[in-house]
Amino acid sequence: MSLLRVLLALGVIFSCGGPEPDPSGEDTPSSVSFSVQPSSLVFAQEGGTEEIALTTDSKSWKVSLTGSWATVTPSQGSGNARLTVSVSPNEGERRMLTLSFQDAAGAKGTASVSITQEEKPTSTALIPSPAAFDGNKRSDLTYQLLIYSFADSDGDGIGDFNGIVSKLDYLDGLGVTALWLSPAHPTSSYHGYDVNDYSKLNPLYSSGKTEESAEAEFRNLIGKAHEKGIKIYMDYVLNHSGRENEWFRNAVSATGPYRDYYVFSTDPEADVAAGKIDNYAGATSPGMGSWHSAGGSVGYKGRLHFKLDWTGAEKTITVTESAAAVQTSNPTASKWLWIGSMGAVGLYETSAGIFEITLDVDTDWGFLVRTSTTSWDGGTKYGAKAGHSKITLGVPFILDNSAAQDITFGAPSYYFASFDASMPDLNYGPYATASSSPAFQAIAETADKWIRMGVDGFRLDAVIWIYQTNGGEANPTFLKQWYDRCNATYREAGHTDNIFMVGEAWMDHAQEKNYYKGINSCFEFGYWPLLNNAVSSGRGSAYVPGVIGFIKDHKAVRSDAVTSLFMTNHDQDRAANDLGKNADSEKQAAAMLLTTAGKPFVYQGEELGYWGTKSGGDEYVRTPILWDRAGKDCARKGVGGKVDEAMLTGAISVEAQTADDASLLQVYRSFARLRNTYPALAKGEMSAVSGITDSAVAAWYMSEGAQKLLVIHNVASTPRTVSVSDSMDKPVALLGSGSRDRNTLTLGSHSSVVFEL
Repeated sequence: MSLLRVLLALGVIFSCGGPEPDPSGEDTPSSVSFSVQPSSLVFAQEGGTEEIALTTDSKSWKVSLTGSWATVTPSQGSGNARLTVSVSPNEGERRMLTLSFQDAAGAKGTASVSITQEEKPTSTALIPSPAAFDGNKRSDLTYQLLIYSFADSDGDGIGDFNGIVSKLDYLDGLGVTALWLSPAHPTSSYHGYDVNDYSKLNPLYSSGKTEESAEAEFRNLIGKAHEKGIKIYMDYVLNHSGRENEWFRNAVSATGPYRDYYVFSTDPEADVAAGKIDNYAGATSPGMGSWHSAGGSVGYKGRLHFKLDWTGAEKTITVTESAAAVQTSNPTASKWLWIGSMGAVGLYETSAGIFEITLDVDTDWGFLVRTSTTSWDGGTKYGAKAGHSKITLGVPFILDNSAAQDITFGAPSYYFASFDASMPDLNYGPYATASSSPAFQAIAETADKWIRMGVDGFRLDAVIWIYQTNGGEANPTFLKQWYDRCNATYREAGHTDNIFMVGEAWMDHAQEKNYYKGINSCFEFGYWPLLNNAVSSGRGSAYVPGVIGFIKDHKAVRSDAVTSLFMTNHDQDRAANDLGKNADSEKQAAAMLLTTAGKPFVYQGEELGYWGTKSGGDEYVRTPILWDRAGKDCARKGVGGKVDEAMLTGAISVEAQTADDASLLQVYRSFARLRNTYPALAKGEMSAVSGITDSAVAAWYMSEGAQKLLVIHNVASTPRTVSVSDSMDKPVALLGSGSRDRNTLTLGSHSSVVFEL
């Protein structure tokens, strides 16, 4: 490097006084003059040599230095001279010293040169050096897995239990400590949430396609997973069963033994108003759902007279028994009955707005009124209001053309379903005593079977709809009874800890936290909006207080609360879509999830950067894993072949991403391994870092016992430099790029670092 110089003229320094004796016997002048050019030298960090010119009338001079890192040659002499100043390389901070000339005989008069050397640059690239993983997985990382689309072992295109077993090494390498399996029971759908038998397993998920082979291979999966330190959580659907469940098929008969297992009514509106529907828990309308016909004696056989009154704002029809002559259908009618197997029957206009006919009726379902025989749209169908289908003979019946349900002659039965008609809600009676209900006891016995088989926990579906007052005490009270029952069985099976149970409480945090009164964990649906906003907007400052607030609120309800954090799941558009399919953002979101307190969940395909939206159907966010470029073991039929082939290419496969050190999959693997290695990261307490004011930076500590980690994420799309008061000597993880310079840290765009303190 070139030498920086500052050239300053130094005047002659005189010091006057009386003459002193010269040791040589000669006269010694009382003063001498010194002049040095340049009077100051500045050296670069690398050191080097420079010359200085001394002008003096001293007959004998010498040099003195205030430091040892510079030398002068020659160090003594007489008269004018040129001297060489040599400086060694600097390994530390900026340093300074003074070079002085003095008369050796003691005559007054001196000159000095200041020497400065620049500091050694301290900005060094961060090179992570994590501790060796001891093999003890502690990450508490759960992988959400769709059995039907994860891995196919027998070539039928549908995922199965043996397919999961064949990929346990993959899951183990991902640092997974538990698997949440989609519903494993027999079902009428591909997704499994309409359970047809809670005590059995879906034969399609086995190689033998029988219930026996399914159970044997499920047992094998539990055992093989446990060998790798991976727990198994079953998805349990407590809100409803499938319509093809034997319980429900029997229950539709009013005298069937399973009638009380479901929510039935012959007059739902009246029963709800009277507080007779336990499922509503006092609510006057459902939070979600509707009533559906369960059949019953609704038809009629005999001669009836129909009188339709079209004159008022409310259209009515009056039906009476009749002995009058039967009439044929009016071929030029403007109003029709649609009745039984007769089809359309034209009415006669007997006066303005009054239409009548007498018929021999034989219908097993009832009738409707039509204003068109060719169109079924645009409000041309008139029938009963929802829950008011029974007509009373001789009494005018108000017609409705919005719901327009069948008008019946008997007392039909209706069942309630929070979702669609294929999934009737289970009835647990009054919520305070739900555990004594027949439905509770029956479904709990099936859960006992799986716990005794080795299942480690449950994910509970749609817990806010078990009772229709999702914001009150009904559902948490029910869940506590369920948890206590399952936990008792879990303990009886030989466990010393408590069973893990996480609820799908899809609601805002202020209401969700109340569900911890019942179970020890719920999915925090407020987490992904918080993380997504930080990464997408480049503002990370709200992230830390947000997560700490979630955990604090849950712990305030119960001390053993586990805050379950996730990006998206099988019911939501993919996280990659929300992040604009930006690879850097996806990687940082993964790093933030895996360095945050709480229990992280990763959804199948998220680690590969899968994208997809529900706009074309739920299947497009439930895509099968592409294991290799050729598509071997890919369970496409598990989602009926509804796959975005433009996404599911060889480049996104596990094979391709394993070969790419910079892939998203490798980010998940490295940060999951870090979480497994450091107890503070896996189980530690999260606390905020003070002093970092840049809103683009999210920083926090993770502490467990004597171990403490500093986690810093720059979520901006540009580099950020911040002051850090803690030691940065031990970086253990780095995403992107970063460097440090004493107490300042510079992180590249969307970059993250973890330091061990």
